[in-house]
Amino acid sequence: MEGSAANIVFRQSWNNLVDLPANLSSLLYNANVSPQEVVVELVTQAQNKCYVGWSGMSAGGARNLGIDSILAQSLRLAEKQLVTVNVKIRNFKASSIFLEPEHSSDWELVELHAAYIESKLIEQSRCVAVGQVLVVYPTKTSSVKLQVKDIGSTEHTYAIIDPYAEISIAPKLREKKRSSSQSVKSGRSSRSTVDEVSLGPTVLKRGISLPNQLFKESDDGYTLFVNFEEVLHAFNRAEYVTVSVLPGPDTKFNAAPADEQPSDEKKKDKQSVKATENKTIVAKLVNSPKCPANTVGLSQKLACALNVEHKIGFKVAVRSAPKHVAKRPSTIIIHPYITQTKKTDSIQLNSSTKAQKNQALAQNITKILFDPEFKKNSDTHAWIKPYELKGSRTPPKLELGEEVLRSASFLEIEEPEALEEVYGSNDVIEEIVDYVTTFPNSGIMLHGTSGSGKTLLLKWIARKLGQDHGVHTKLVSCESFMNENYDQLSANFTKWIQDCSWNDPAVLILDNLDKVLSAEVEQGDSTLSNQLSEFLITQIQKIHSQNNTNLSLIVSGISKEAFNKLLGMMHLIESYHHLSPPQKAARATILEEYLIKKLGCKVTFDLMDIVSETEGYLPNDLKLLSDRIFHESLFNAASSEQKDQYTVDKASFEKALSGFMPSNLRGVKLQKSSTSWADIGGLTEAKRVLLETLEWPTKYAPIFANCPLRLRSGILLYGYPGCGKTLLASAIAGQCGLNFISIKGPEILNKYIGASEQSVRELFERAQSAKPCILFFDEFDSIAPKRGHDSTGVTDRVVNQMLTQMDGAEGLDGVYVLAATSRPDLIDSALLRPGRLDKSIICDMPNFDDRLDILKCISAKMDLSKDVNLEDIAEKTGGFSGADMQGLGYNAYLKAVHEKLAANEALTVDTSKDEKSFDFFQVNSEKLKNQKIRPAEKVKVLQQIEKLFEEETNAKKTDKTSESKENSKVVLTQQHFIESLKETKPSISASEKKKLQRVYTQFLTGRDGTMPDGSASNEVGGRTTLM
Repeated sequence: MEGSAANIVFRQSWNNLVDLPANLSSLLYNANVSPQEVVVELVTQAQNKCYVGWSGMSAGGARNLGIDSILAQSLRLAEKQLVTVNVKIRNFKASSIFLEPEHSSDWELVELHAAYIESKLIEQSRCVAVGQVLVVYPTKTSSVKLQVKDIGSTEHTYAIIDPYAEISIAPKLREKKRSSSQSVKSGRSSRSTVDEVSLGPTVLKRGISLPNQLFKESDDGYTLFVNFEEVLHAFNRAEYVTVSVLPGPDTKFNAAPADEQPSDEKKKDKQSVKATENKTIVAKLVNSPKCPANTVGLSQKLACALNVEHKIGFKVAVRSAPKHVAKRPSTIIIHPYITQTKKTDSIQLNSSTKAQKNQALAQNITKILFDPEFKKNSDTHAWIKPYELKGSRTPPKLELGEEVLRSASFLEIEEPEALEEVYGSNDVIEEIVDYVTTFPNSGIMLHGTSGSGKTLLLKWIARKLGQDHGVHTKLVSCESFMNENYDQLSANFTKWIQDCSWNDPAVLILDNLDKVLSAEVEQGDSTLSNQLSEFLITQIQKIHSQNNTNLSLIVSGISKEAFNKLLGMMHLIESYHHLSPPQKAARATILEEYLIKKLGCKVTFDLMDIVSETEGYLPNDLKLLSDRIFHESLFNAASSEQKDQYTVDKASFEKALSGFMPSNLRGVKLQKSSTSWADIGGLTEAKRVLLETLEWPTKYAPIFANCPLRLRSGILLYGYPGCGKTLLASAIAGQCGLNFISIKGPEILNKYIGASEQSVRELFERAQSAKPCILFFDEFDSIAPKRGHDSTGVTDRVVNQMLTQMDGAEGLDGVYVLAATSRPDLIDSALLRPGRLDKSIICDMPNFDDRLDILKCISAKMDLSKDVNLEDIAEKTGGFSGADMQGLGYNAYLKAVHEKLAANEALTVDTSKDEKSFDFFQVNSEKLKNQKIRPAEKVKVLQQIEKLFEEETNAKKTDKTSESKENSKVVLTQQHFIESLKETKPSISASEKKKLQRVYTQFLTGRDGTMPDGSASNEVGGRTTLM
């Protein structure tokens, strides 16, 4: 389709695409030609050709060609100009394109909108042609013109842009304008200077600013430490070298603002020339044989002068210093540094100004710059050896020159951050540092709950990598960027990666990356997380694909599941490290650090004795607990005289600990039982095994830590119904000081596939966060029966998931599984293997001693009469279970209560009758009137009468109180137990007891260890799973 004439029509499309005439667009539509395959060739009357893409739209006329006005101007096309349109199909695809900005202002726009241009350039263009201008629109009001230099082929002049093409844009900087003083030089001196400077070769090295552990030498003065064997070919026996830092992605220049540059008129005036800062420093070359390969060390003063203090990995250009000034100069011009310009630009050379300059020179000179241009010497590279200024009889004359503008940030002194000590996690730090230094281009994930100390560990890792191994580190807290959009985050990722790539070898540390690259959630938009994950993976892999690169990545988050799954699928992360809660010794050290060293408290007890009560506490929890203890000691010391040092006793610690909830237990539903160990009678053997399994590893952790074998973590309680299995489980948690989570069958069973397994996983995760914890499954045979006997397959999937959780690759750490059942033969045999439910404990029917112990426990809180004989009652209750014995005691107590209530009612009736009887007596008032009593005697008599009344009132109150207490007591007699025994029968019949006894005997001795093979049952009425 060639030779169609059309007129140019301007329109705003902000792209490099055109709208074809209606006849051409209809032909392409009918031929099912995709717009991405079309290249439109425009030929002017002067036979000038330009190539553009097709937008897929029609211009609305038979002879109209729609094009953006800015694109038309760059292609030198005018509106309503007649051109010939040729449509090219089946074109060459360019996979490598090189572009160059047309002007330096275009390059500045490219730098400003780099991320947007990278993502939108291919969308706004379809084709490129060598020598043609490509217009990119970063915003609706700005455009960037890029000239096509190469399309990857010499046989084609135009090509279609491949969607995965690699596009490179060469920089185009503004040319620095040279001052008049530099241009007015003799030809001889200029040629000699250039020749002299270009004689020595330039050596590029990786720089490390001192102080650093890799350089043990003293860094006094302007010194460059280098291994002479590496630079001997370039510098030979040079004593001094010139050192300059190559500008990297994050280099900040101290250039004056544009509005402060001298105008053309002022350039003519010699006094208006601005003094500029020299970027090259002359330093003394010192041999350092133990210097790392291809690395140099910059002394502290040299690093400060080059604005690279406390930095590692920057690129340093070193070459031999030119010849110094042969003769001592008579005058040296000194330029002071300033951080802001003056309000007026006028210069008044009067007497007062000269006096001020002389006064400034008389003082100690600081923040100065030696002008490289001396009087009677036009060599701009001249310099003076320090020792030539010493010992001279006539010191050189100093003159104060113009101020040099330098940013205030350069003058700030950077001090290394003071980090807190790390306790219990030094092994993790050493492992990560060794892994990064051993394997280049590695990926490491550090995960742990909030408050576990991830940020502090990452800071220590960054410091050790920099000080001990000379690795550049970039530590970024991603939590402050979590609310930014894709363009901002991708631009930040690019900036961080470019910085690390420039300072190679480097490690990029992204703290709390799960806040940005979060995992996908149901009914939530995860588009941003997926896009950023793909972008980060692409950028990192692009760096790794290059030769001799070493860019490692360290990320941190709450858990592995909190990150986007793409990080694990694309093998960006290879090593995983989990931050567990500190052990007992580490917790004691942390408490001692905060209480004694930080808060200045005096601890009057051994912290190791009570630190076991802080099991599962994170470092941040221990810090908050220390603050609570400190405030408690402040409250106690408020009334005491010792206020210089606060004393912490055991009571203050326990009071601060009560009511404090550690972070890993917040939001976790825990069951608390009031049942104590003393409330359970009998079951002596079961108690002993439970204490050995659950209490001893926690109480004597240092001893069990040296055990070479895996400790028991699962116990099965089985026995007759009502023999105390559930009661024993609820009491063991309080006895051993462990958290307790009780699970019922309906909580985890769900008919939908995958829901039950998810419930089991969440259950074990909840127990893991609350460790040390007991996970109790009551009626375990209903939750995990034998596989192959469920018609729906729900319990089969639950059993499979529980097998994985209880004896998986990760294992259980601090989580004990306690299961109770009365039918152990119904439980899947795989769960009874060692490593899962290791120990099976029978809760047998109580014998005489057990029944007597149960009766004593039940009656411990009751008032018994002296005639009660518990041995006789225990003898008569043969065949009773523990629940039956408890029911016997409660029934006897109810009988005593009924009897007491009846007696109280009878007593109330008798008391009402007594209150109606009165005693009357008569006093002869006439005798009292005739009797003469002195006032003092009368007062004395009244006092005695009042005292008698008070004694009588107190006696009545005491009698009523004792009588009420005596009346409120419920006393159990032997008769009450006998009557209750007549009404209470054993809950387990003889036949059922015989059946269960046969089951338990077979469970103990008759198991052969065989498991179902999964084949369908052939028996009549047999059920088959749907799985």
